Amino acid sequence: MIFDTHAHYDDEAFQEDRDELLNSLNTHGIEAVVNVGASIQTTKNTLELMKKYPFVSVSYTHLRAHET
Repeated sequence: MIFDTHAHYDDEAFQEDRDELLNSLNTHGIEAVVNVGASIQTTKNTLELMKKYPFVSVSYTHLRAHET
């Protein structure tokens, strides 16, 4: 089993092919992904990904003082 321990699949760089990419991970032996939140918004984005892809989880959110 391959476990991706640090990803940012919510990033806009994956906007065009995110669904295709995430749907193909299991085919390549990747069974779990930790998508790391870098802000409050990216953590919210990850929570949305988790609804669609049950193998995606969030590990932590790195909050900066101006976001609290």
